[in-house]
Amino acid sequence: MKATFRTPKTYKGWIGLFSILIIVLLGSWPVIPLLNHETILFGMPILMVWSVILIFLTTGTLMALNKMGVNE
Repeated sequence: MKATFRTPKTYKGWIGLFSILIIVLLGSWPVIPLLNHETILFGMPILMVWSVILIFLTTGTLMALNKMGVNE
């Protein structure tokens, strides 16, 4: 089976791709060392708060993309 990378064909598809890429970058190397402190926020370490924010951000973005009809 040949694996290929398919690029989006519509403007909505490109918006979806870049919004997911931005969320992935927010949860990866450049941001994590900035938040890896012992600071407590809402009773949790700030890195854990950031993880919860990323979960809600990802869920909200996917819901918005679904409403836009990107998956059609």
